[in-house]
Amino acid sequence: MAVPQISGPGVLSLLTPVVISHLTGVALYTLPVMAQHTAVEHFPVSEMEAVVLTAIAIYTAGLALPHNTHRVLSGEGTEEGWRVLKLVAVLYMAVLLGCTALINFSLGFILALTLVPVAAFVTPHVPRVLSAFVMVLLSPGCTLLFSVFVYQELQEVPVTLLEGWNLFLSVISQGILDHNLYGSLVYPLISLFIYPCWLLLWNILFWK
Repeated sequence: MAVPQISGPGVLSLLTPVVISHLTGVALYTLPVMAQHTAVEHFPVSEMEAVVLTAIAIYTAGLALPHNTHRVLSGEGTEEGWRVLKLVAVLYMAVLLGCTALINFSLGFILALTLVPVAAFVTPHVPRVLSAFVMVLLSPGCTLLFSVFVYQELQEVPVTLLEGWNLFLSVISQGILDHNLYGSLVYPLISLFIYPCWLLLWNILFWK
């Protein structure tokens, strides 16, 4: 009598989005500084502008890169596959938020306000366009942008959209500069851990 085989999510279907999401984070961490001289040679920008624009370009490209990465080597995904991937992403996020809160409670609190709702509602079965729009608004980059405006409001120095955008660019450049000069951990934390964690949830939304 043959024993029926129970199909489950393949290792590649789970490993592929995890690896690609973290490689995107590594690119976000390393390439802006490494490519600044090349960018200055080919474009009319300063070195700091080249670093910031490269970081934004990699961050934006990451939104398109991980779509359906589970199918790169393993074909169609399974219902069990995205559930297991979500479990991995939620456990990863819980450890990440816990460790971040121990180092910087305010940063951990802001991340929890944005990442936890995303992790709660995201599945492949929710309305995709609306959910993608909400996820982008709650992504680390947009959270940083909104934080700039909120901070200015709390300081009773409101800014226009253009001024806020320029402040946002300066915050990114200052974060990268502080990391390279003083060893600040905020930029590597966002690029190597927080952004890849968000990308795992982004993959779940586009799971097929």
